[in-house]
Amino acid sequence: MGHNVSVIRSLLAALMVLAWLACQSAAQATKEVTLPSGKKVRVIAVGRINFSNDSPALMLKYQTDLKVSDVVALRKEVDEIWTIFRKDVEQAGLTNAIISANEVPQGIIVKTAKAYNFVFTKSSDGTWHLAGDRETANQKTERK
Repeated sequence: MGHNVSVIRSLLAALMVLAWLACQSAAQATKEVTLPSGKKVRVIAVGRINFSNDSPALMLKYQTDLKVSDVVALRKEVDEIWTIFRKDVEQAGLTNAIISANEVPQGIIVKTAKAYNFVFTKSSDGTWHLAGDRETANQKTERK
């Protein structure tokens, strides 16, 4: 009976190690991008999103060291990212863009992260607008 208990313990230990390794390999791979200011951000993904009731959008999902609740600081970071990402959106011929700021994932076994999305739309006169913003995204870029 003592032998069976040690075999079961060994199997459980092996399963725990495998589960831990699986969680580690599931961590999101990022690509570090340097912004014009020299600040580095970690891009998780860039891809086209199709909507059933609107034009498609190009979405940039990145990891920020900021808390998404600090919208003022987050907005400054996104404004700088937009100066680069806007070119990619326009090159793709799209009129919608999303920049998704994601906090660093927290947790041991199950990792979760909060996110905040900034939605940009190009109007018929060619100016970009950030949803919920009174000032156009073009004006923000030109002021810098």
